[in-house]
Amino acid sequence: GIESSELLAGKAEASDEEVIRVENLTKEFDIRGEKGAKKKLLAVDDVSFSLRKGSTLALVGESGSGKSTVANMVLNLLDPTSGKVFYKGTDLSTLGSSELFEMRRKLQVVFQNPYGSLDPMYSIYRCIEEPLVVHKTGNRKEREARVAELLDMVAMPRSTMRRYPNELSGGQRIAVARALALNPEVIVLDEAVSALDVLVQNQILQLLAGLQEELDLSYLFITHDLAVVRQTADDVAVMRQGKLVESGTVDEIFANPTESYTRDLIDSVPGLGIELGVGQ
Repeated sequence: GIESSELLAGKAEASDEEVIRVENLTKEFDIRGEKGAKKKLLAVDDVSFSLRKGSTLALVGESGSGKSTVANMVLNLLDPTSGKVFYKGTDLSTLGSSELFEMRRKLQVVFQNPYGSLDPMYSIYRCIEEPLVVHKTGNRKEREARVAELLDMVAMPRSTMRRYPNELSGGQRIAVARALALNPEVIVLDEAVSALDVLVQNQILQLLAGLQEELDLSYLFITHDLAVVRQTADDVAVMRQGKLVESGTVDEIFANPTESYTRDLIDSVPGLGIELGVGQ
């Protein structure tokens, strides 16, 4: 009755709150052209989008489209050539180093290759605990309790604490646990499931969806895989050669892509047409 429609209205209302806004983001790299001549590569060209609180925005494009460069600017790992990144209305370029350090708690990342970002010399316990230590969170006992809780959250047995990342196939779960350690609000997932086989991929996507619901997380999902987008995203922004070529809700983009580039991307996903009931 009334309650359920009110609930829906409430969720829609809450999710219009922007947690990240990117305005006219541009990134140029100096590269050497032929014969050593200096050239500029426009990797990201005037890109704008926003991520709504509690939702998933997929930033999609082929390799070289500029999507990971955008992710690195959102994470403040790269400075934009021009344009701005706002976190809850605060322009990141105005923050000093200590403020940025505090911001780090709120904005975490999971990369494609967990073994690249997890130190093989660290036990899984230390891998997950490290952000807590860096941010001086809790005493030793509290941190131990938090790591145990995080392992529960990503459905890993607590006994894995004493093991090492390369002994486990659950590397991505450990990377997610580590990303959650400081109670972030936003997680950037940079091709976070693309190296996984389909079965594991589905498990991680379900895990991420459950965590999003439970913790009201916002995800910026960087991917070239539209099957994953269909399964996870609320909104989509499609990049090509540094430019944003179209954006909208997942349903809009999949039902009615305006760009031939996006149509080709959608058409190239096996089995997607059947699911969407198109081309029958």
